[in-house]
Amino acid sequence: MEKKIVLVTGASSGIGQETAKLMARQGYIVYGTSRLANFEKTSYTMIPMTLEDEGSVGAAVKHVAQAHGRIDVLVNAAGSGIAGAVEETSAEEAKAQFDVCLFGALSVQSAVLPYMRAQGSGMIINIGSMASCFPVPFQGMYSAVKAALFMMSATLAMELKPFGIKVCVVEPGDTKTGFTDKREYTKRTAKTAYNPYFERALYEMIRSELNAYGPQKCAKMVLKTAEQKNPPIRKSVGIGYKTLYAASKLLPWRAKMAVIKMIYLIKDPPSGAVWTFDKQFGKAANQQKD
Repeated sequence: MEKKIVLVTGASSGIGQETAKLMARQGYIVYGTSRLANFEKTSYTMIPMTLEDEGSVGAAVKHVAQAHGRIDVLVNAAGSGIAGAVEETSAEEAKAQFDVCLFGALSVQSAVLPYMRAQGSGMIINIGSMASCFPVPFQGMYSAVKAALFMMSATLAMELKPFGIKVCVVEPGDTKTGFTDKREYTKRTAKTAYNPYFERALYEMIRSELNAYGPQKCAKMVLKTAEQKNPPIRKSVGIGYKTLYAASKLLPWRAKMAVIKMIYLIKDPPSGAVWTFDKQFGKAANQQKD
């Protein structure tokens, strides 16, 4: 059989990189994208793409389509995260979060879909997050953008059905990647009015990420999805998160939010915690304690 052509955004690190590597090992012809211009030699072909630049997106997609005459699978894995209280998040900071995780995915999809419609087949796999159905304190914009990504994808799936194109959102929970170190913070966080609640939430979040499974688990789910004829619109990664998602559908929002508060907002970080507010911002940054 003819090898399928795959385009993976955000393929220079994390879930995108592991997905590109795995699919290349399985015999797919894989192109990965990153905003960087210089790339080390990999088992797949890296090409430059800046998600916020539609011209850059269009050029990258056209390069792949012209080289092979088709694009069979698109994996939107590029992402970013900003932490901070909703009140202390500027519109500009929120927009930057949406530019990469939603509008970037939208731009790549829109550039790829004419080729998929012309060939009468294709699959779009968007990397979402369990945060799409669980509001995470002090990750409001990240939760919001992943919820929006899911809704966009579900709508897209219905619209594309007549053209034989499938859509699935793969939603990992906490994952051990470079995402933790790259997390950004709102400008107002250094003098936040929300300590110690911010510190409690971020400590628990980072602790969980550092002790979680690696991106390979999500990559395997992406590969499995790409090889399905009719994947569901949403997939959780790992039996624990599958169970959590199923249970959450039975809980009213009041109960669900009470559980989330217990996880993130009740306990202070222990002595010698891997992450604290002072370690991140310095003791002089914020002396306000509730």
